[in-house]
Amino acid sequence: MFYLLLFLLICLFTIFELINIEYKYQTYMTLFVVLIFVLIAGLRYETGVDWLVYEKMLETTPPITDITDAFGRVLIFSTPDYGYCLLMSVVKYFGGSIQVIFFITSCVSMFFVYKGVNCYSESRVVSLLIYFSLFFFILDMSGLRQGFSLSVFFYSIKYIHQRKFWIYLTMILFAASFHWSAYLLIPIYFVAKRRFSSVSLVVFFCISLIIFFFNISWLEKTITAVFPSLESEVFAAKLLVYTTNDKFSEGRQLTANTIASILFYITTFAFCIFYRDRLEKRNKYFYLFFNIYICQIFTFFCLYELIEMADRLRLYFLISNVVLFPSMIYLFQVKKERMLAFTYAGIFAFFSCMPYILNAPTTIAYYPYQNYVIYKMFNIESTGPQRLQKHSELHE
Repeated sequence: MFYLLLFLLICLFTIFELINIEYKYQTYMTLFVVLIFVLIAGLRYETGVDWLVYEKMLETTPPITDITDAFGRVLIFSTPDYGYCLLMSVVKYFGGSIQVIFFITSCVSMFFVYKGVNCYSESRVVSLLIYFSLFFFILDMSGLRQGFSLSVFFYSIKYIHQRKFWIYLTMILFAASFHWSAYLLIPIYFVAKRRFSSVSLVVFFCISLIIFFFNISWLEKTITAVFPSLESEVFAAKLLVYTTNDKFSEGRQLTANTIASILFYITTFAFCIFYRDRLEKRNKYFYLFFNIYICQIFTFFCLYELIEMADRLRLYFLISNVVLFPSMIYLFQVKKERMLAFTYAGIFAFFSCMPYILNAPTTIAYYPYQNYVIYKMFNIESTGPQRLQKHSELHE
């Protein structure tokens, strides 16, 4: 119920924004929603899926003072996510708990999201509604390292538009220091900055559908053929795990959710292609995010063989929706047409986060929401471990 009320509150703010209330009030609403995100995600207590993993990582990480010792450096930088390792080590030195890390990463992540939304979006609250539905539970409330990397990538997209490759590269390396998967975003600079013809994009989309529906296998064989010689490298080893381990190399099944996602892809793609010229004139960043949306289509349909790896990469490209949907809504000047476009965006948002806001059994690790300050202040016993155990049993 808590998450549903939050969803409805953001929807209400979105309607206020759509009826053109004063800009300063739009700014207040945007800041309020961002603050709510920070407080909910940053102060969560044993809520979500990955909190126990992060807690154990912090327990095994020595304080930063051990960095002068060779063995200490090995323990501190135990994973290729060196930025996150360094953050844990510093927090450990000052006696902080995992709650400190949750709050710091939440603050910094939402700072980059806020800056990105201000820069790219025609409707900041709509963007935050889409962000909430796609990312808040999966990343901010659970996979915080990739959430941090995503927010940095989102902000760095403006440097693609400005043709500042070295700044973009620096930002991506910073993102990769928190989650290794961000290294895969370096080539996006060369893809996103181009303007592909609409015909070529339609052909690409059709080919992607053919690959998916006819189960044309190509990815697993390609990766295993290319990377065995690099098996000693951390990055290549991770790719090999995702492509050869049965746990991760499961294909995408044609479920009801998959069919709904396909329908959303077809509808949104068709809309963007049909109104492409007008959308590009309204928003100078539209072509970038549309290209990133095409990358999203590629990961969903063409990487169907390896759903775990595909969905991790697709999470980055989903950020394109945060900009595309507001552009689609504000393309129309007539309020009825604009509200119709918003209804489509609202349905998309509701569908994307429905299991979380309706407290589906599969999301038991997220509800009831536990706030660290409240639980400690009133000495309330946490049910986090029990709920996490039930979550594991449901997802075996």
